[in-house]
Amino acid sequence: MLGSNFSLSLSLFVAQGRERDTAEFYKNVFGATETNSYEMLRLTMIELQLGPIGIVVCGSDPERESAPSYQGPYHPKNDGAVSTIFQLTVPDVESVVDAAFEFGGMMRDRIQTDMNGRQVASIFDPAGHVWVLIERGQDEE
Repeated sequence: MLGSNFSLSLSLFVAQGRERDTAEFYKNVFGATETNSYEMLRLTMIELQLGPIGIVVCGSDPERESAPSYQGPYHPKNDGAVSTIFQLTVPDVESVVDAAFEFGGMMRDRIQTDMNGRQVASIFDPAGHVWVLIERGQDEE
C-alpha cells in the first residue's frame, strides 16, 4: 500500500494546437501554476500544478488517432464527450464561473444550491472537459 507516499498527475488530452490556451485557462481560472513545458513526438506538453495535483495538458496526435491499433487516449470530440468529470472545491463558485466565461469556458449546468447549502455548477473548459465546481462550506475553511 502506498499510503501518503505518492503523488498524482493527470494527463488531459486536448486537440493538437489547443494545449497553450487550455493551460492558460487552468492558470487564469483555477490558479494553476505552470512548472514545465516541452515538445515530444511533435506534440506540446504543459505541466501544471493545481493544489496537490499535477496536470499535464497534452496534444492529441491526429495521426495516432487514425491508426486502429491505438485505442486512445484522445481529446474530447464534443464538449463533455469524456469518461471523467473533474470535481473542484473552490472558495466562490460565482467568481470561478465568471472567470471561466472570460477565458473561454462555457456553462454546462447553472449555479444551484445543493442539499448542504453550497453553491455548485458545472462548466466546460475550452477543450471540452467537464469541471464540477463546489463551493467550500464554512466548516471546510
